[in-house]
Amino acid sequence: MSESLAEHRSVLELSPAERERRGIEADAVRDALVAVVNRGDRDEKTFEGRTFPELELDYLDVGGQNNHPVVFRDCTFEEGISVEHADVMVPLTFTDCEIGGMEIEDAHFEYDVEVTDSSITAPVHAEESRFDRDCEFTRTTFGAETRLEEITCAEDTSFEGARFEARASFRGGTFTGKSNEMDDNASFVDAIFAETAEFGRVELGASDFSRATFEGTAEFEDARFDGDVWFRQATFADEAHFSEVTFAEDATFESARFEAPANFRGTEFRGGARTLEDDVRFVDATFAADVDFSQAEIRYSNLADATFEGDAHFQETWFNADADFVGATFEGQADFDEVRFVEDTDFSEVTFEGQAVFRGAEFRGHANRLEDNASFDSAVFHGDANFADAEFTSANFMRVEFAGTIDFEDAEFSERIDAMVLATDDDPYVNCTDATIRGGTITQPKDGWVRYDLTRASIGDIDLQSARESGGSDQLLDYFRFCNTVFDEFDGNEFDFSSHTDYLDRNEWTLHVFDDSVDRTYALEMTPAVIETTYLNAKKSASAAGNMKAAGEFRMNRQQYARRKHLAIAGDGSAGLGTRFRNAVRAIENGFLGITCGHGMRIFRIFAVFAIVPALLAPVYAFGGPAFALEGVSQPESVSAAFTTPGGRAQFFEILSFSYITFLTIGYGFNGPQGWAARILAPFEVYLSVILGGLVLYALIKRSEI
Repeated sequence: MSESLAEHRSVLELSPAERERRGIEADAVRDALVAVVNRGDRDEKTFEGRTFPELELDYLDVGGQNNHPVVFRDCTFEEGISVEHADVMVPLTFTDCEIGGMEIEDAHFEYDVEVTDSSITAPVHAEESRFDRDCEFTRTTFGAETRLEEITCAEDTSFEGARFEARASFRGGTFTGKSNEMDDNASFVDAIFAETAEFGRVELGASDFSRATFEGTAEFEDARFDGDVWFRQATFADEAHFSEVTFAEDATFESARFEAPANFRGTEFRGGARTLEDDVRFVDATFAADVDFSQAEIRYSNLADATFEGDAHFQETWFNADADFVGATFEGQADFDEVRFVEDTDFSEVTFEGQAVFRGAEFRGHANRLEDNASFDSAVFHGDANFADAEFTSANFMRVEFAGTIDFEDAEFSERIDAMVLATDDDPYVNCTDATIRGGTITQPKDGWVRYDLTRASIGDIDLQSARESGGSDQLLDYFRFCNTVFDEFDGNEFDFSSHTDYLDRNEWTLHVFDDSVDRTYALEMTPAVIETTYLNAKKSASAAGNMKAAGEFRMNRQQYARRKHLAIAGDGSAGLGTRFRNAVRAIENGFLGITCGHGMRIFRIFAVFAIVPALLAPVYAFGGPAFALEGVSQPESVSAAFTTPGGRAQFFEILSFSYITFLTIGYGFNGPQGWAARILAPFEVYLSVILGGLVLYALIKRSEI
């Protein structure tokens, strides 16, 4: 050791009291420390239990003669450490030290900087500095404001177990850690931030914030994580801001707890190339307040068993790969308005305590056609569920429990839906107004049947069934509101009425009856005109499927309500006279066809009319007076005489015979009409007979189509 370094070393070994007795000023101590740091050997650069006024390396090239590490153990820097515009070419190690603060600006550290188990009592300012090797502040306490802004850490950085008592800012920093691809490039494991922690616009490689505690606001806006990041079991006691953050690789928030509002609005969870792992994990995470994922973009995501105690906002979020919410709990409102699920989505066993909103959501699910693209199997809805305008490929709503209303208005199921809804209240209702359901199965449970509103819906090959072992189909269709419903054909498949023939046959093929004791407001009132259209749609579907029996019955029911429609228009005083007259005529025509032949479906009615009409007209000839007199046979003296005297009975029989002969147009031979009215009524009978004869042929043709 040279004499000058020995002198410097001896100065540094003195206690502050000894230096004061000898009159050694603080500047001399600083100069001695710099000299030893700059020119000393390995042993000379190791200090234990020493107290210094300050380590000042401003504007210096430190370690120009050698790069032996400078080690401080259990040392105290009363005025802190200052490294401004310096180039430090030696490793620096501080262990169990007490440091009065740090001023590091535009400095360059070419070797490791380690501060472990130490305490920094004054502010730390380290703007625009560069650390080429590892930078470590493990288990260090920062007692005042800490600003490590716009610093660059080229290799690994560790604040593991560090405690920040005041505001800590890492804004604009770069923690890339390119030297070690397998380990954490930046570690904040078990770190505690007692005040605001700012990481806005930082760039990090692989980062680990596991078990970190953010007691103040956590600010990560516009940050970028280019490597995997872990927030396992992290605690956010105040607001957490991750808006517009980019996670280029996998992000894990497993078992994290957010005790105040959390904001992930516009965040990108891109995920890495490892397709077998989740790109983002919130498994078992707890959101004790509102959370906002609106307009975020997420790849493979796993939020299984997560708890959302406040409102959860996912409006316009894109899930670009599988999304897993199995077993999650939403205690507040779950808002998935206009969310796009590009691949499979699983909400199985999820509990929605508040309102669930999926309005306009898209469940595309193109990735795996062997599974349900959207599954809500065994989910529980304690409030209303709104799926209005949602689009599904295939959906599973089996064993879903709900206490409010499930709204599928204007929703579309392009492939199928499998549903068995279990109601937990006395007013079960599923609104499928204007929905499009191409296929699937809707099963009523054993008890507590649910009412489905299919007003203006378009349905295809849907199997309606009951879970009851016996008697399950007795009133099945009564729980489905068929109102202007369109029974469409999708890919060659249509609604199968033949599955419900027994029920329909027992109930006179009544389709429009809806068993609902609750006074609801429906999108369309069940008027005669609407019911007519409903049966017309059913008739077209049954006919297209080759079920001519059902088609004929629905046609007859359609005509029944068409007659009511025409009568209502005819009786409407606000309608024009011509309109009323035309509808009255149509009603009469309709009624005639219904009575005489059941619109072609009741041929035995025609035979009955053939038998009854002549008998009904015979009393007119018999007791109508001279106007109805017949040639060759006289009228009975009275009604009683016609049935009590031999002559009267003979006269009435002749008249009855005349009526049947006239009606059957087989000729008179020995008698004919004589009175003017008889001459009118007799041709009318013939005319009616011709018409009824034509109806026989019409009915035979219609029945042959069945």
